[in-house]
Amino acid sequence: MPGFDLLHEAPVYFAVMCILSVMAVSVSKSGFGGALGAMSMPIMLFVLPPKVALGVLLPLFLLTDVWVVYLWRKWLNRRFLMFMCGFGVAGQLVGWLLFDYLSDRLLTGSIGVVGILTALNYARQIAFPDGETSSETAARMMRRIWVRAPAWCGLSGLASFVSLSGGIPVQIFLLPHALARQSFVGTMSVYFFVINLAKLPFYNELDLINRDTVLLSAWLLPVIPVGVLFGRWLNRVMSDRIFYHFSHAILFLMSAKLIYDAA
Repeated sequence: MPGFDLLHEAPVYFAVMCILSVMAVSVSKSGFGGALGAMSMPIMLFVLPPKVALGVLLPLFLLTDVWVVYLWRKWLNRRFLMFMCGFGVAGQLVGWLLFDYLSDRLLTGSIGVVGILTALNYARQIAFPDGETSSETAARMMRRIWVRAPAWCGLSGLASFVSLSGGIPVQIFLLPHALARQSFVGTMSVYFFVINLAKLPFYNELDLINRDTVLLSAWLLPVIPVGVLFGRWLNRVMSDRIFYHFSHAILFLMSAKLIYDAA
């Protein structure tokens, strides 16, 4: 099987990395809206080449999305979803058209820089408040939604198609609106389900999903319920304040990882 050399040379290491990758995305999607899921692709790249890893992970992402959408179906912000899904799918179309020409390093590095600046700005507001409440910030973001949604959700769709790293741009878009943590996760879960479903015909056309990738995806299926239930438990036991502190911390770490990968 081309691209699966480590499966035969170091099967235990191969299995551990694959399981950690799927745990990262399932815990993230059910507990924190998907940002930590950006770790899944870098972890999988320890044992698989990029295009094979994309083919293995996409079916698992979709199955995780279905379960998470069901769990959080009562906590959706439909107004944000219209913006997010529309511009996210448009970004994916651009990613498909430019797939062979895009510089993955430039894209991921740029996303990483903006993600770090967003997280640092959040920390600055905690340490040195500027007098603006979270509701006032959310209202200001709503007035700029026709600028922010095309920029961040479009970039999210593009990055998601090319490298499955679309969680950071859409998190930058949604976090300032200060939704309840359940609504944040529910809205993000539907968004990721829509854009991951939209990828299928494009990935099939690019021959990224084949018999070998499907077999490995099937072998990793039992990891999903463990991660989803653990993530949901984490979301239930924390407050909105802790959730947003933790989400921005994840944003900072994942953005730093993208910059490191790009460099």
